[in-house]
Amino acid sequence: MRSMLLLLVPWACCLVLAASSALELTLSVEKTQLRNHQPLFEGTIKLCDNVANKVFLPYVGDCTKYYLCWYGTAIERKCERNYQFDSKLQRCVRPGKGNCLPECEFTKFSSFAYDRTCTKYVLCYYGIPVLRECHEDLQFNAATERCDYPQFLDCVDNECSVFNNANDLRLIPSKTSCSKYFLCDRAQPKNMTCSEGLHFGKECSCCQTPEEAECKLPALKRHIEAYSNSPLRRADIICPSDGVHFYAHKTRKDAYYFCADGHGITLDCTPGLKYDPRAQECRNPKYMQFL
Repeated sequence: MRSMLLLLVPWACCLVLAASSALELTLSVEKTQLRNHQPLFEGTIKLCDNVANKVFLPYVGDCTKYYLCWYGTAIERKCERNYQFDSKLQRCVRPGKGNCLPECEFTKFSSFAYDRTCTKYVLCYYGIPVLRECHEDLQFNAATERCDYPQFLDCVDNECSVFNNANDLRLIPSKTSCSKYFLCDRAQPKNMTCSEGLHFGKECSCCQTPEEAECKLPALKRHIEAYSNSPLRRADIICPSDGVHFYAHKTRKDAYYFCADGHGITLDCTPGLKYDPRAQECRNPKYMQFL
């Protein structure tokens, strides 16, 4: 009997070690999942600012939830039967068919547009989703992953509500062409063009002669490398060990530091924009007081 017990001891030890390793692996996976599903950090930004009334916005981190913008207030709602919210269609659709927002991964930096707002976007770093907002007339450019001039984007999704109808016709001028405009049709902005030789007039919401419309669009050309296409640049400052923080760059006015739970990187503004420490975002210098 004693010899049998001695033989069983190594096996028992192995079982204990295996169980311990399995537990550690489970806890590690659960910890990683928690890091990848942290709540959206909104700071002082309001979800429904600069968004038309009765527009539905996606919920970061859960595709079955969404928000209704009701006179500037974001009201949380949930799809029934585990349906998913589709921000483009502005309704809940069958599971797996929704146009869901990307998830923040703990292992890498990423960004994505906050659908239906044009000006808002989300920065992801170390699993933390951080809501950001472009100021004045700037809009988020998903191709360059930063705030940009509207002449390069022409986004009007934030101005088209699913409740617009024939009695509430909404026409929106294009930001890239004087002869083009958008017609809001069931929450979808449709591209429209004036007859040859005419421009769209903002005051009358109609096509006019160029002299009457007084449309002037600046021509801008440049090349900007997206953050995802180039190596990350670590911040040359010591970031606080906890929380989300933004700081002006030590030597450059067109760059800033983004810190998340003690980890920091350097981000650039679009050429022509400067970082505003008060707004904690890149802005057009003509709207900034300290320059």
